[in-house]
Amino acid sequence: MKIFVNGQAVECSEGVSLAALLVQLGRDPSSCATAVNGVFVARAQRGETRLCDGDQVMTFEPITGG
Repeated sequence: MKIFVNGQAVECSEGVSLAALLVQLGRDPSSCATAVNGVFVARAQRGETRLCDGDQVMTFEPITGG
């Protein structure tokens, strides 16, 4: 199936989890935040978040500071 990660088309297997996708992409899951179709997905929920054909995934570095 085809999903879009930060606007780029990516092929992955049917029903892949968000956590598995991050591994496939070589991203460090502890250093990025994620959203699927515009909805934030917490780290603890990535393993149970299944992706569907056409989903829009965003990964980004969280901003911290004071």
